[in-house]
Amino acid sequence: MKHHEIKLFVMPGCQVCPQMEHLFEQMLQQGAISELEVLDVQQHAELAEQHNIRSVPHYLINGVAFTGLKSRREIDQLLDKTDADKWIEMIQDSLSGGELDPVEQAVRKQPSAREAMIVLLDDPETALLVRIGLTAVIETLATEGLLNTYEQQFIRMTTHDDERIAVDALYYLSLINTPDSLATLQDLAENGSMVLREHALELLQDEAKDQVLH
Repeated sequence: MKHHEIKLFVMPGCQVCPQMEHLFEQMLQQGAISELEVLDVQQHAELAEQHNIRSVPHYLINGVAFTGLKSRREIDQLLDKTDADKWIEMIQDSLSGGELDPVEQAVRKQPSAREAMIVLLDDPETALLVRIGLTAVIETLATEGLLNTYEQQFIRMTTHDDERIAVDALYYLSLINTPDSLATLQDLAENGSMVLREHALELLQDEAKDQVLH
């Protein structure tokens, strides 16, 4: 059996926290999870801040954060998923709920969360709200150089059958702003489809303006 660790954050007055605590205690007794730690956010304010907790119940399943009331079936499904699948669900849940900070922190700190981000960006079925949130995360983290290693994935996305994804990838390459990413933009500005040429040329012009200003 896999080793599953649960860290549950609660606070007094939370109506659904006792339900999740009872569920996890039951799973611990049954051997479905290996460890359970219940923490009051008021007594562990520093730890709550470290995990960027904005609502409870908030729980870490093997280090991946989730919030809100979930059924035993939903928790079992999360336990059965791979790390990448858990990060994908966490990102979708957070951004669908308008919570950008947890995703930004996860992508900044966890390589597996960055891999999940790439999977979502490459998937035509990813919801628009999630895609917009991920773009905001990329705009922040690209300046820190954390996404440079994903340059080739973004270059590959410029050939995606879904033109929306290809256009988004052009923007991500402009944010990364490495020699290879700029070379790709230059190539597509000359040889890409009409839509890609237009967007690549506009991004290159914006880049040239920025260089003049700085």
